[in-house]
Amino acid sequence: MGKRTEWDVCVIGSGAGGGVMAERLSATGMKVVVLERGRHYSPDAFMQQDELSNVIRQDFFLPDYLETQRETSSDTAVPGKYSLMAQTVGGGTVHWGSWSWRFRPDEFRVASVEGEVPDSSLADWPISYEELSPYYAQAERALGVAGHAGGNPFGAPGQAMYPNPPHVYRPASRLIEQGARRLALNPFPIPMAINSRIYGGRGKCMNSGFCSSFGCPVQAKASSLAVHIPAALATGHCTLLANCRAVELLEGEGDRLRGVRYLNEQGKEQVLQARQVVLAAGSIGTTQLLLQSTSGRFPRGLLNTNDQVGRNLMCHVFAMVNFEMDDPSHSALGPPGNVAVDDFHPSNASRGFIRGGVIGEAIEATPIVSALKAASYLGRSQRVWGHDLSDYLARYPYIGGLIMVGEDLPVASNRIDLDPEHRDSQGLAVARITHRRHDNDIRLARYFEKRMADIAEAGGARRTWATDYTGVKTGSGHIMGTCRMGNDPQTSVLNRWCRAHEVKNLWVVDGSCFPTSGGYNPTLTIYANAYRVADHFIALNSRGELS
Repeated sequence: MGKRTEWDVCVIGSGAGGGVMAERLSATGMKVVVLERGRHYSPDAFMQQDELSNVIRQDFFLPDYLETQRETSSDTAVPGKYSLMAQTVGGGTVHWGSWSWRFRPDEFRVASVEGEVPDSSLADWPISYEELSPYYAQAERALGVAGHAGGNPFGAPGQAMYPNPPHVYRPASRLIEQGARRLALNPFPIPMAINSRIYGGRGKCMNSGFCSSFGCPVQAKASSLAVHIPAALATGHCTLLANCRAVELLEGEGDRLRGVRYLNEQGKEQVLQARQVVLAAGSIGTTQLLLQSTSGRFPRGLLNTNDQVGRNLMCHVFAMVNFEMDDPSHSALGPPGNVAVDDFHPSNASRGFIRGGVIGEAIEATPIVSALKAASYLGRSQRVWGHDLSDYLARYPYIGGLIMVGEDLPVASNRIDLDPEHRDSQGLAVARITHRRHDNDIRLARYFEKRMADIAEAGGARRTWATDYTGVKTGSGHIMGTCRMGNDPQTSVLNRWCRAHEVKNLWVVDGSCFPTSGGYNPTLTIYANAYRVADHFIALNSRGELS
């Protein structure tokens, strides 16, 4: 850090939101420091990773990282790792599946469209699709999204041509495409932030290894690690501090922060002063940091005067149907799914639930993880071993899948807070997840399970079977809510620019700002919103109004 005593901006977290802010702000000459809790991987390190390291041991997570989870407010919280949000430079974008969807216009105004829904805390976004649309385009260009503009008749309007053409379909993709067309549905290529040709100085996908849950050694898969952080560092105005954990946001005079207390790579406490603080640690990390930053003014945690920090946790509804083909599916290698069906996305209460989601081709899990599903394949209730397991693994190359990403409803009691009993290796309270599915979520998932089985069977699958994803939140990388943005300081944490209502120089640009979850993967929206916030931030600074 040299002799600098105060930075213009401290960005906490280097994933989608933090990477964009670091790049855009440092490009204007602002002196930016990025604090990242995890290590800084180089692309060649990904050549050494396999399914044991990444999927089973979860090497993208810090070895001492811990969360607890409870299904209801009265259940005992159980320690473990329940989210799939990596601690590494680039965050979850390093190992994401890279599906890059724009939210539909109605997904920004769910409360107005649906009205009051019992046991839910629906709210409209304070921004519209029209406002975010040019920033979606900016994010798509930066990430090199591959896809077919106009291929989805139910998607967001005004989609320009994608920077890259779609990826080549695999046999499992063709089965899904054929089944959808036989049912008079509208299959189309999934937009993915994976180069189908050389683009942006990054290589093209070689279809030669596992993708989702893995880093990309040729950087064909876009990430903040591959795109935004290098660009920020290249300005000469950005400093990256990896293996450094922010543990407290420090109040200053009036309604301002004065800096950040953090633990450096050696575990020693340091204090960093900054004029502006951008929090982008993900919905869990952001909430944890806010709640452990207490003071006389904020005894329940920073920004939590209205008891809204941590509430309205959303993690999407998932349903999955596997199928077996006569021919090899080739579904395990290369981009994580090629074809999608979005016909069931528009909300239709006559189905017994509101809202919807997108169906996409699912890559089959790595062999070890897939083997854990052998019981479902064989209709068993317990783990399969021996001859039955070897028979299943012999069928592994013929297995494909479909997955649904559905909009789950925000519920005020679904939340992140600090566990009163469990501590991590630094002695800090761990994040506690309390989550229970809304009845609407369960009905939505069951409906989509049947639709996905119909598609696979119509395409010629030998057999289908469902994997139950509809219970409590486990294993999700789509963590949203907890610091929702809105116009009313009584019911939201941030304003429409993701600037804190109660602290003038604090901004939050990760998925925690989402009022509702939409029925698509959230990462492109996080990127687009960060570009929008960065433009506003820069404009204020240029006019001398960023104080």
